[in-house]
Amino acid sequence: MPDTDIELSQSSSKSMPDHPYVESSEPESFYRDTKEEKDAPPRESSKEDPSTRPVVPPRTQKPQTKASIDDIDPKNLRTEHRNLKKEYEDTRQELRTAWRENREQSLELRDLKKQNAHLKESLHTQPDPKFHKDQIMSERRKFYEHVDLLEDHIAHLKHQLEKTKLHMDQLTFQTREANEEKAAYESKLQNMQKQNTRLNEDLTECRDDILRLQPPSQIPDSKIAEEYSSLYQQIASWVDDEADDTQSMEVRMADLATDKEAPELLKAYLDPDLIRLAKKYADAEPLVLRYIIQLHLHRIILADDKYLFGLDEHNITMLRSVEHAMDALEPKRDTLTIQRWRSETLQALAKIDGFQSEQQRQATIVSKDLWASLTYLLPELATDGESGWKRLHETITTPAVRLATNMRFSTSCYRIIAHLQRNASSSSTHGNNNVIYHPDIQRYTILDVATQKVLRQDSVLKIAEDGRIGEYVMVVQPLLLRMQRDSHGGIALCKPTVAVKLDEPMAKKAKGVRALGALSSWFGGEQEPARS
Repeated sequence: MPDTDIELSQSSSKSMPDHPYVESSEPESFYRDTKEEKDAPPRESSKEDPSTRPVVPPRTQKPQTKASIDDIDPKNLRTEHRNLKKEYEDTRQELRTAWRENREQSLELRDLKKQNAHLKESLHTQPDPKFHKDQIMSERRKFYEHVDLLEDHIAHLKHQLEKTKLHMDQLTFQTREANEEKAAYESKLQNMQKQNTRLNEDLTECRDDILRLQPPSQIPDSKIAEEYSSLYQQIASWVDDEADDTQSMEVRMADLATDKEAPELLKAYLDPDLIRLAKKYADAEPLVLRYIIQLHLHRIILADDKYLFGLDEHNITMLRSVEHAMDALEPKRDTLTIQRWRSETLQALAKIDGFQSEQQRQATIVSKDLWASLTYLLPELATDGESGWKRLHETITTPAVRLATNMRFSTSCYRIIAHLQRNASSSSTHGNNNVIYHPDIQRYTILDVATQKVLRQDSVLKIAEDGRIGEYVMVVQPLLLRMQRDSHGGIALCKPTVAVKLDEPMAKKAKGVRALGALSSWFGGEQEPARS
């Protein structure tokens, strides 16, 4: 054991370095940097922070070896060895810490050297102080010039502000005057509005008085006549389009008297003479259809006793009672006043939606009834179904309703005469009213039943000694009259169209020029027509 302790002490003494500092495992660069710091020039400032100085550990004193080896206790030697080893480790750790701090301070010193070099370089590159002074003077001169400009601009703005204040004062004065004038004009306007209101009231009263004196808007006779002629042209067009084939019509007309399922409408309109006529002349069947349609429209829609088509009986009775009661007023109302009241009242009723709906409903019933009756005579019409009666409704019934409404709106009184009308002179001259004479060509539009051609004044006809040319069959288009207010006759607006069965067929016109009014006789030669 003593030998072992001695060896440990010797090995520990051998591990100690000869350098005055304790041995360290740090790199040699540490000592190299320390040497560079010694060679570096002195710092500008002598005042140095003690904390930045490198920490140098104290020298470790060598143990004294005066005593003999035999006197050393191994335990003490072992303890001293452990203490020395621990002290060595602590010193080594302190040395590492000091080295790190020294390394950081060295890096900071190097950065300061670089900054110092940059500062020196920038100091050398700075311009001449005289040039720098001139530049400062130039900038100062510019600054003062700019200040002078700003002062001038401020002075200009102050001057503008004074002008603006003066202008505002003027505007304030003008506004005050304008407000005073406005108040005066508003007061004047209120007075004028009051006067205008009074004048409007007076004007309304004057207008009412004028309207009372003036007749209501009158539908001209030309419009009534135009709608009337258009209606019967549409009837003729509908018959030509729908009744192309009338072969079955003869059979149905022959069975009309005995067939219990035949429509009552046809039984009322078709007499035996018309049935015989349709059997004798095949071309007369379209005329028979036109006769049925016009007669039904006349009795249901256009009759004189129809107050207004579509109006219910209760209102009709009330309006008729009002008209009769107007005769008892004082002063007594004349016929024109009553007619004007009726016209305006009916026009007002026509504006009501309920009346228009009722009128349309009744017109639809008329169209369906007429369509069903015509379908009995012409079964082929039934193939069209609902579209067939709708075409009849749009083409014939609707224009008839419009015509009847306009006739009732007028203050004039119109009459439609669906039979042949003779005047007193004709009745005294000719005893038979069913005979058509040649002068009737001027009074009526005469159609030849056999050819359906219109007779003219210069047509070649067989004229008897009394002027007879044929026999009256039926009225295809009734006569339209506007009655006089004094109830003495009327003015014919549309001549009637009469179907006539000629005594002798028309002959062709002779070639060459004939004297005016001369007629070619059936037997040749010329004779003047007898005058009624």
